[in-house]
Amino acid sequence: MKHIAHTIALAFALATTSAGALATPINSVENGGFETPAQNGGFSYLNGSVGGWTYGGSSGVAANNSPFNVVNATGAQAAFLQQPGASISQMFNFTKSLFSVSFSAESRNYGGGGNPISVLVDNQLLSFAGLTTFTPGSKTSFTTYTSDLIALSNGNHTLRFIGYGGNGDVTSFIDNVKVNAVPEPLSLSLMGLGMLALGASRRKKANKA
Repeated sequence: MKHIAHTIALAFALATTSAGALATPINSVENGGFETPAQNGGFSYLNGSVGGWTYGGSSGVAANNSPFNVVNATGAQAAFLQQPGASISQMFNFTKSLFSVSFSAESRNYGGGGNPISVLVDNQLLSFAGLTTFTPGSKTSFTTYTSDLIALSNGNHTLRFIGYGGNGDVTSFIDNVKVNAVPEPLSLSLMGLGMLALGASRRKKANKA
């Protein structure tokens, strides 16, 4: 029984890893590269709905190599979250089942460095390799982050990035945001593995009784 349980757990872990690798963008995020509105080499603090995103707090869009110190963004621009309470959000439509979010991020090479960020869908915190709040590690290049898989119902949902920095001038840049869906056959395989693991656990409890 221990061998069976171990095999099921290993198969589930491998399938989950494969699911993350095979997740594909469904292109339901508008302006995921923050190329609108054009900054013409500068930067702007934004408030309200602009270019598909809603900006709150000290957030906005900055151009590559602008005085705001964003470098190596995909395209010409990236969004920024400066200081606590900064946020960017967008409503998107989802029609699959298993889901992840991927994006690129870097810390600002100025002041207090990076702003710790969290990513939410509706009111649910997404996990990134087990972390629900983290600070981008690099100040000179963007790193791609992909959330752990969660199940998501069909319909409209709100994707939100929030800055949680403390005192001081802390800023993180966000770029290349994508909503990813796991291909349906793989989703069904993951569900089957989960049911198999549950059945094995119940049989083990019954044998002990």
